[in-house]
Amino acid sequence: MLENSLSTQFVPGADLTRGLARAPWRFLLPALTLDKIVCFGVLPTPTLSVLAAMAKETVVISTNQSQLETTQRELEAQKIGGVRTMPITKWRQLPLADNSVGLAVIAGKKDLVLLLRSTSLVVEIKRLLKDDGAIYFEVKRRSERIAARTLMQRLVNAGFAAPRVLWVTPFNGELRTAFPLHDDRMSRYLFTNVLFGQSLKMRTMSRAGTVLSKTGLLRHFVPRRAILMQRTSLSHETQAPPDYMVALAKTAGLDLNRMRCGLSARGKFNASKNIFYLFDRRGENAQAVVKVARAAEFNRRLENEYRVLVTLHEKRFVEPSTYPEPLFFDYHADLALLGQLAVHGQPFRSRTRATIDCPVANDAVDWIVKLGIASANAAAATAATVEAALMKLYRRFVEIYSLANAEAEFLAEQIGVIGRGAPNFPLVFQHGDPGLLNMLVSAEDRVIVIDWEAGEPEGLPLWDLFYFLRTYGSWMSRVQGHKDPLKNFAQNFLEPSPLHELLRKTLDRYCSGVGLRPELIAPLFYTCWMHRALKESTRLQKEALSKGTYFNLLRLCIEHRNSTALQALFSLSPNNHVENKRPARIRQEGVLTL
Repeated sequence: MLENSLSTQFVPGADLTRGLARAPWRFLLPALTLDKIVCFGVLPTPTLSVLAAMAKETVVISTNQSQLETTQRELEAQKIGGVRTMPITKWRQLPLADNSVGLAVIAGKKDLVLLLRSTSLVVEIKRLLKDDGAIYFEVKRRSERIAARTLMQRLVNAGFAAPRVLWVTPFNGELRTAFPLHDDRMSRYLFTNVLFGQSLKMRTMSRAGTVLSKTGLLRHFVPRRAILMQRTSLSHETQAPPDYMVALAKTAGLDLNRMRCGLSARGKFNASKNIFYLFDRRGENAQAVVKVARAAEFNRRLENEYRVLVTLHEKRFVEPSTYPEPLFFDYHADLALLGQLAVHGQPFRSRTRATIDCPVANDAVDWIVKLGIASANAAAATAATVEAALMKLYRRFVEIYSLANAEAEFLAEQIGVIGRGAPNFPLVFQHGDPGLLNMLVSAEDRVIVIDWEAGEPEGLPLWDLFYFLRTYGSWMSRVQGHKDPLKNFAQNFLEPSPLHELLRKTLDRYCSGVGLRPELIAPLFYTCWMHRALKESTRLQKEALSKGTYFNLLRLCIEHRNSTALQALFSLSPNNHVENKRPARIRQEGVLTL
């Protein structure tokens, strides 16, 4: 039980490492492991550190000796090995062996146009590049784009495959998305399904991008382009997925050769995944998505998602259309890849009414209840096993967070209630992270639940329900202009409210269906927030732990454990008399008092 949670170390700040989030364009290459990379021009040192991890040797060649010397000092100071700098005076007869280079990167700012126009550079690239080698460079200014067209034509004339030209966001900094420049259907998908948001800026950009895509004018308004050229390729399709992905899918019986693809690498941390969207030749919507881990240390998240989706698909606890179907799973360069059938819907927050009677919100509640009831297994664990698992999480929790003694004792006592109960304890299939951002809404107003990395085939009942309603309640409050998360939680759960009543009624239905005794609601309520605080700790630096949302939410619940509102939830009794009591007040610092 709780296999995924119990195998996680929960190290504060673990999800905030950044190094391998650099140079995400490398995932577009035919392969992610190479013998030799040659950079014609000087790349930033952080980018060179990522390339050095991909290749046995990385050589940086430039006519700018002072810039090379600066880079060399930075490499030495940061103890980055495997990178060699090579000052030259002319781009010809370079002291490198024929057919020895797997990747040629053309870089530069002031001298980029001169590099792209150099006939000597074309001759050297042709001589140095392996048969399966590739060239990558980016352009933005008009003069660079014109020079790039000249270089591409020369390389095609020299026998290279047709270039892959992608438009890139943002217009400055690290690449975050890369989609084919001349495919307006894919661009429309990008703006409606990837580059969206609730802020005015994001909504405006999405609408403008969609209009430009529909009119075929987008390519004239996006200055930044990425160009990838290969000598040979597994596919004749210039918009095809990378060769390593095509090869892995083939072993699973899938042919991606005729697919078109775009890349989203929007997260800024190593823990984020790169996502490829795959389209057939005529489709307006993606047919599949492929997630790729950025760092091997986070492979386990995709490994778990694959196992969970396979089990869910086999067991059919909920309708297959309400979650992604797994297609294949494999590794390349020690990085996990997970292919899934694409699901289509709009972001939950753009479709909800943000009211208690919202049909899509109630569909989400019903979906969670159905999953719990359909998967409930009363013989899967004993109460002692559940108590031991939660105590393991508790010990890690008190190592990370500073609870007052009375708070820590209360939380331990709640876990003890489980162990002192009846010998059997029902487990359920748990999504593990059913927040609004992990839900889409179909055209039929049905919820589609995505991102199953935190899934637990033998999870705890009620945790998914508590978490979803907490996130939905927070969104309802934000729509009404209330942005303090603790105040919002208190008003929704620690006082009489429509959401409190919805939760109480749903608890009655859920517990009856799962076979969960009412006295176990309270321990599951408190341990749910303990678990969420553990997960949140990986996204917080140590100095910020005391300000964590779920840590303070848990403390708030412990402080008001005797409130009539909470007791009504825990006993499944009607909340008839709460309205006659003096309403709760929130102190300035956000702590609830009665």
